[in-house]
Amino acid sequence: MSAEGFELRPPQRKLEQPRRVRHGIKFRRKLGLDDLPWHAAAFVAACEEGIRPDAKVLGMEYALAGQVANYVVTPGAVEASVQGRGVKPYQVRIAARPLSREDWDKVIERMASEAVFAARLLTGEVPESIEDCFRAIGRRLVPGEGDGVHTQCDCGLPQPCKHVAAVAALVAERIEVDPVVLFQLRGLEGERLLEKLQEQRTLQTSGVSQAHAAATEDESDSGLQPLELCASDFWRPGAPLDEALAMPAPEHVPHALLRRMGPSPMGGKFPMVGLMASIYDSIRARAPREGGQA
Repeated sequence: MSAEGFELRPPQRKLEQPRRVRHGIKFRRKLGLDDLPWHAAAFVAACEEGIRPDAKVLGMEYALAGQVANYVVTPGAVEASVQGRGVKPYQVRIAARPLSREDWDKVIERMASEAVFAARLLTGEVPESIEDCFRAIGRRLVPGEGDGVHTQCDCGLPQPCKHVAAVAALVAERIEVDPVVLFQLRGLEGERLLEKLQEQRTLQTSGVSQAHAAATEDESDSGLQPLELCASDFWRPGAPLDEALAMPAPEHVPHALLRRMGPSPMGGKFPMVGLMASIYDSIRARAPREGGQA
């Protein structure tokens, strides 16, 4: 007790804060983890499965404060450095089993059979139905039950920890704007995915992406005389209607108009006409379903 009759207490110590990171990666999404696209939300859920509520909250605080010094997505894992209270950053690893080359070939073959996948991926969207292509071979695109993730951190805390939660939040934010990150995590880089998907669609549609090539003389030869040589007979009646109907229908040429247009003057990583063909296929597939809703 002091002379004034009051007990002297030592000043309270401030809660120890993590060491600040210079140029750390900050989580900037205004809605937090709410309203994430399905694939980004599923990724966070897989990483945070079994996490303590307080660790989840602290993980978001770390992400907002920029405590993640860096991270890199590689085939099969996310590797990151997260600065905590210690001198050295903690090393975090979020691992997911990548698909084999054979499994990817099977998945891409199934994806190529539906034009919507190529069209949506090119616009940065990932339709939820894409998981059906992976489930057909017993796998998943987004890590989940039966094909999930394994988290590691050298902080010594129960897993998953706040450091893992911070990394998961940042990766989910990136997945929202760059969904091909998920494909890279599963073992195939996004650019290579789109190339292989276009190659497979070319095979399945009898060379649609070859539309850049100008029509050859053999391709356009229908056995008919040029118009200038038969102008005098133009208005004369041809074969009777019943005979015309009995004639065999000409062989269908996919996207014949695109084929006739010749090389596209637009540059780019993927064949312009092939991409247009994918979009046309997607519209054609959706039209019968939506036509009755007008």
